[in-house]
Amino acid sequence: MDFHKRKRYVPDLVKDMAACDANYIRIRRLFADLDEQDTRHFGLASEHCRASVTMHVLERARYTATLSIELDQLDIGLNWLIWPQFEVRVYHDLATAEVLRVGQSRKLRQVYSLPNPEHYQPDEKSQVNQLLGELLTLCLSHGMATD
Repeated sequence: MDFHKRKRYVPDLVKDMAACDANYIRIRRLFADLDEQDTRHFGLASEHCRASVTMHVLERARYTATLSIELDQLDIGLNWLIWPQFEVRVYHDLATAEVLRVGQSRKLRQVYSLPNPEHYQPDEKSQVNQLLGELLTLCLSHGMATD
């Protein structure tokens, strides 16, 4: 038996689209006036840390919008923790939202082969969309609009 051969990763498109659709709903709940406003700020606080989340419209088109979503840690003791900045495309006609980029990286592909120069996981895009969903859920449950 050859242990060096890996099974090729096949994305679960239904699960991935469900995550993107849920992210669209979360974004619209947090940023209901996305069509008119350019920026939305949220504060997050717990006994362990404080942070701010900024959603900024980078581009608007008839059926889409591109957002920057950034989380900044406000506690001095946790300055070693660097949160990613998400670039998200919101598709109004499809009612879905997908992460295009994280940080300064190139546009994310659906699947990566191993090994790859960026050291991405085969399901990197799925994981990033799930991470965005967790951040948006945190904003919905514990965030306070500061603008």
